[in-house]
Amino acid sequence: MTSSIYTSSIYRSARGLAWVTSCAMLAGTLAIAACGAASSQRSAGSSAATRAHSAPQAHSASLTATSRPGAPGAAGALTGFSVLSMTFVSNQQGFALGTVPCATGRCAALLGTSNGDRTWRRLTAPTHGAGAIYNTCPHGQPCVSQVRFATPSIGYAFGPSLLITTDGGQRWRRLAGENVGSLEIADGSAARVAFSGMGCAGQPYQLQSAPVGTADWQTISAPRIEMICPPTLYRQGSRMVLVGYGNPAGGVRATATIDRSGDDGQTWASGFDQCGGKDGYASGVAMAPPNVLVLLCQHQIPKRSGGYAPAWIRVSTDGGTTYGPDEVVPSLVSGTIVRYQIAAASSDGVLVTETGLHSSKVLLTQNGGGTWSATLSLASSTTPLLVGFEDPATGRVALGDTAWTTHNGGQTWTANLFG
Repeated sequence: MTSSIYTSSIYRSARGLAWVTSCAMLAGTLAIAACGAASSQRSAGSSAATRAHSAPQAHSASLTATSRPGAPGAAGALTGFSVLSMTFVSNQQGFALGTVPCATGRCAALLGTSNGDRTWRRLTAPTHGAGAIYNTCPHGQPCVSQVRFATPSIGYAFGPSLLITTDGGQRWRRLAGENVGSLEIADGSAARVAFSGMGCAGQPYQLQSAPVGTADWQTISAPRIEMICPPTLYRQGSRMVLVGYGNPAGGVRATATIDRSGDDGQTWASGFDQCGGKDGYASGVAMAPPNVLVLLCQHQIPKRSGGYAPAWIRVSTDGGTTYGPDEVVPSLVSGTIVRYQIAAASSDGVLVTETGLHSSKVLLTQNGGGTWSATLSLASSTTPLLVGFEDPATGRVALGDTAWTTHNGGQTWTANLFG
């Protein structure tokens, strides 16, 4: 989200994101979530969460959240906006991709803010249609579901089509070639996961990079990840993490494959996630400086009484070489939890969202998972977007027509409308 030391175009957490969107998995026997579709991710700037392309549901913030609606923009310009992806290049300047009602149902819309999300202005949408689950275009190409900006002027829209702007979102140009499921920015370069076709069909992919603002894509050599969906890319400075998520609804273990590089993809370490147990699998990851990698783990096998035991996290401070103990995430949403997302500010400060059938809660730990508290409650059947952290104190969550911002690491939140 930001161009600071913390990451590429954000203090990148799992989506990125950015969805943020990551290719996080739905709990239990529910289907696999969108691999690289509009997200949790992905993060920071994104991230990889699935988004419903419909009018925003009614929702409310409670607990420690405070409300401060933004002033409306041009009359009717933002009516019915529902966020898909967010990206920030500083604590004040950011962009939000979403959908608005139109003659054909829901059409893509792009907004920009220069005052930290207090007010937004409408920019030019990259495409007419929005992308959907599994990197598909329901109404034909081109379509996009995620957005990342490298500078106030240069930005990318993708998922699955790829477009670029060099004038802050006023005009967009489609880049020829393969489709893109993940794209992250750091140190003056953009890295992407590119593949032919759409959806999840086990198709081959390429990890590529190019100087920001160019189409000079060069292949990065990385260990191959064989999964039905293309892998999800996370990035922070010179660190890259490429994750191939499993399908918890399948008949085999949903263990994720994680490739890790600390030198912009020159060398890699590869292996399975470390969620352990006979049914543990990683449904999300988060990155934080200087070398933190956090796994969000879930159970694949239900309890005898039905339902699933709570999720847990494992924290690594050496980039994923070793991990600390399992730290259980309490189940604070009533009823069945159908979705988790994760973001990290440090090895101690971690956010997890729990989404049930009718509501979501944002949970905060400030001691690496030892204790947790619910700091934001959202009454909605729609999954929120955990955007992630821009720095150790500043983070964002978005849902429908509202964005929530924290300036104290997730302890309290302020709500502003996309208006």
